[in-house]
Parts: sequence; structure tokens; C-alpha cells
Amino acid sequence: MASELQPDVGEVLQEEPYNMPVTGEVSVCGPVRTQELPRKAGATKTRTVGDTQYVCLLDNDYRRGFMTVMSMDAEMYFGFTEASMQASTAMSVWPKAVPLTLPISSELWVQCAESGKTTRVSVTTGLWAAG
Repeated sequence: MASELQPDVGEVLQEEPYNMPVTGEVSVCGPVRTQELPRKAGATKTRTVGDTQYVCLLDNDYRRGFMTVMSMDAEMYFGFTEASMQASTAMSVWPKAVPLTLPISSELWVQCAESGKTTRVSVTTGLWAAG
């Protein structure tokens, strides 16, 4: 019980009476504007990879909103699982010095696609959640 000089907690917090939310159908008539929020955090890394061994550059990360990958010196093979890196027919090939931006949170595996060469592969990620 609250006194005149000592209000109760509900009064101090200015609580409103709780009403059960009502669900129902919503229909949209016409265009709807959406706006993507800026990313909360990011990361970068560069690794040198050869043509004989594939490398995992990124682990699966549910916080990742996008990744941008670029091979600097030679074409690269890339895949999203270690299993996809077992044969060149299961990998994707990407030209050098061309950025590849993907809105994906999976692993990233890379390998140099040109025989006898190495290449530097740079990765930039944007995370929708920090932590």
C-alpha cells in the first residue's frame, strides 16, 4: 500500500494496464519503404594461399551480414564447405582483382586457381550484431 509520500512501484514506473495484443491480417496497398541499418562491426584479413592446398578463411558466423572477397595476384577457387573444395569441378572460380560481395554467413574456403602460383586473398566482413 502506498502512502501519499511514498508511491508504489507501478506509479513510479508509470505502468500502463497490460492489454493482450491482438493479432490479425495486415495487407499492404502500394509500395513500402524499407531501410537497411548500418552494420555494427566488421573485420578484415588477408592470407596468401597456394594452388595445392585450400584454406578456410572464414568460419560460419550467424552475425555476418556480408563478406567481400578479392584475390590480388591470380584467379581463385572458392567454396562454402570443405567438401566443395575436394575437386575443381565443385568449386567456383573468380578472376583476380575483382571484388566478390556475398550476403552470406557460411564458411569461406579458397585456393589459388593458377598452377604453380600463390595469391593474396583479402576478406572484409560486415556484422549486423557486435559481440
